[in-house]
Amino acid sequence: MLYPRMNDKRDVYSLNGVWDYCFVAEDYVPVKKNRSGKPMAVPASYNDIVTDMQTREYSGKVLYEKEFAVPKRADCLYRLRIGDASHKCEVYLNGEKIGEGINGFYPVDLPLENLKENNLLSVLIDNRLTAQTFPNGRMKDGKQYIKHDFFNFTGIHRDVMVYTLPKKHIDDIIIRTVVDGDYEKVSVELKGDCGNATFRVYDEQGEEVVCTKENVFKIKNPNLWQVMNAYLYTLVVETDTDKYEEKFGIRKVEIQGTKFLVNDKPVYFKGFGMHEDFFILGRGNNPAVSLRNFECMKWVNANSFRTSHYPYSEEMMDLADRYGFLVIDEAPAAGMVLWSECFGENACNDETLAIHKELMRLLYERDKNHPCVVMVSVSNEPMTTEENSEKYFEEVFKETRKYWEVPVTFVDTWHANTSYAAKFCDVTCVNRYLGWYTDHGDCSVVEAQLSKDLQDFYDKYQKPVILTEFGADTIEGLHALPAVTFSEDFQMMYVAENCKTLDKLDFCIGEHVWNFADFTTHQTGGRVRGNRKGVFTKERQPKMVAYYLKDRWDKK
Repeated sequence: MLYPRMNDKRDVYSLNGVWDYCFVAEDYVPVKKNRSGKPMAVPASYNDIVTDMQTREYSGKVLYEKEFAVPKRADCLYRLRIGDASHKCEVYLNGEKIGEGINGFYPVDLPLENLKENNLLSVLIDNRLTAQTFPNGRMKDGKQYIKHDFFNFTGIHRDVMVYTLPKKHIDDIIIRTVVDGDYEKVSVELKGDCGNATFRVYDEQGEEVVCTKENVFKIKNPNLWQVMNAYLYTLVVETDTDKYEEKFGIRKVEIQGTKFLVNDKPVYFKGFGMHEDFFILGRGNNPAVSLRNFECMKWVNANSFRTSHYPYSEEMMDLADRYGFLVIDEAPAAGMVLWSECFGENACNDETLAIHKELMRLLYERDKNHPCVVMVSVSNEPMTTEENSEKYFEEVFKETRKYWEVPVTFVDTWHANTSYAAKFCDVTCVNRYLGWYTDHGDCSVVEAQLSKDLQDFYDKYQKPVILTEFGADTIEGLHALPAVTFSEDFQMMYVAENCKTLDKLDFCIGEHVWNFADFTTHQTGGRVRGNRKGVFTKERQPKMVAYYLKDRWDKK
């Protein structure tokens, strides 16, 4: 699954900008231009652009349309790439269905075979969450019910492009690297009807270090991709008809006992769970916001993040490669209470499992060449206390390991003796809000309870542990003596108490504070403008706790 790139053999045309959108009936088919559409930005969510509540909270089908024209060439193939459309979509070209997307966090890549001089692109989105969507949800009496704590943004959230390919072209490139003494062994697998290929590798200074027609070659004295000290090579694959460039890094990931090693050096995960969420844009991808995120994380001395709770944009992954951040790449399997009665009897079925497996394969297809991906998470906080979850996750882990060579995990919120699926993890990832959602406001309970919880996991499974979520909602600028909840003083005290506890547990290999920045949730009595657990405000300004973490992580 190659990202569209422009070169002398390929063209890329952006369809970003102002589209038309409108809500449509269940049986609507876009056979011709809908004249009732209103203007909407792409990429963006419509939810934080509109001004009336009924539109913001709408659940159902949404039509996005764009008229476009591209230069017509007879010597190439045309394809459409939609970065994502939440959550399922059907795609029509000039009134004819050309394909669909099964999930709102993965690219939709389709052939455009009947282009005209002027064309109508119609994307019919269904934003309703069910037991067979990821994340999961339930529709009842026309209302959307979910168990995950982030807003159900709707829209086309990532770039939309028309791009060309030579008729004989490279479909995919798989890069594998192995450190072998003073050499880096690189193997490149090509897919597609592309003929003989020449492989060239360039270093960061633009100097050619390899030129060969063999798909397995060596780089002498390679520069390794290191944590927060990234080094990226550029592979150029050229055939008689096609050309493609792909950046890659040389790094080795392994677990030894309680150590997580990158290039034979133990690392401690310092960072955050995050969300794609910003004012007005909603979940819309924006390079300026993404760069600000990385600059803030670098400033606070973080070295990692989890793509909670869905794959982030491909552009975000490129930046993580470039900055040298470690990434736990998470599938969009949040809110999985499918084995209880919450979503209805027998909500989890064979279709649910099949889609989950397919999403793990697609995640590999998209992110396989990113050196930043050092771990893959198949789910966040699933109901693994239900006995039926054991067989389900056994199947998901087995499928995931067919593709990925990095450690595989999921993020647990239960306990060592009650989770049926924790045994499948290579690294135990645990979320805990002791002193917040339980014993609210009492930080004195954190050390004893957290130590016991994490020790129980380690004693039972003998796997290294990461505390993947802990945090307290905080209103920026609110101070209190003594430190009461929702004040910046309490947040700092709360985070420090968790960190102090982790320092005493030598099997713990990381801490991810929840959350990097404040983000939008559905309206509830416990939320004031969303979840306010951010170390940074939604405007990406530091709260007081950021300075504590900056100092701690500088020394960690």
